[in-house]
Amino acid sequence: MQPPYHRLEEFVTLSADEAEIVKGWAANRREVKRYRAIRREGEPVAAVYFLMEGWVGSSLMLRDGRRQIVKVHLPGDLLGFPSLALASAGETLEALTDAVVCPLPPGVVGKILAENPRLAAGLFLSTQKERVALMQQLAWVGATSALERLIAFLLDLHDRLVAANLVKDGSFEFPLTQQHLGELLGLTTVHVNRTLRRLDETGLVERSRARMRIKDVQELREAAATVAPLFAGQEAWNRLGNPS
Repeated sequence: MQPPYHRLEEFVTLSADEAEIVKGWAANRREVKRYRAIRREGEPVAAVYFLMEGWVGSSLMLRDGRRQIVKVHLPGDLLGFPSLALASAGETLEALTDAVVCPLPPGVVGKILAENPRLAAGLFLSTQKERVALMQQLAWVGATSALERLIAFLLDLHDRLVAANLVKDGSFEFPLTQQHLGELLGLTTVHVNRTLRRLDETGLVERSRARMRIKDVQELREAAATVAPLFAGQEAWNRLGNPS
């Protein structure tokens, strides 16, 4: 299986040397079983993680014990980057399916920043994309209906899975439970169940055990409350003056 390096080339095409650096990350692979923690909130920041296979949830715990999922990570994502700025890990990373991650010690990240400006710029722009995604999610949760939140999440998920070459004929793996969706979208499990039934009634999706198929992506986009952001790609790199 081809390693999912597509996220690393969203804005900057890697040179041969840079590609070799990235391929070297895969030498240190760690398998994680479903629902096992990769790293817990409050633990030392010993690494960030490149997700090779599987789905991972990033979550925060509230004082009363409730969990808030803030991100569902897919193959190709870098996990735990925000915690590099914290005294201890600010999020729990939990495998939502069986997963494979490649730990990268903070020193490896520091070396990239010091010695590989093109790769560093690509990572920087990718983190800005994550910030845009968070802005979008805040808009969904703060200003849209439950159905609109669910539609927006599914469209975002679909587009990311397409980029990872994990969609076939509109169908993709969907291992998230109704509890996961509730924690992600700020809904009760009962409300999620009701909203999924409303989504089924639109006829735009088909759901089966652990899979989802979007039958008409364009029509589903027209039902969304927000327009998906258009990223600049190579042009964003050009704006930075092509540092090398």
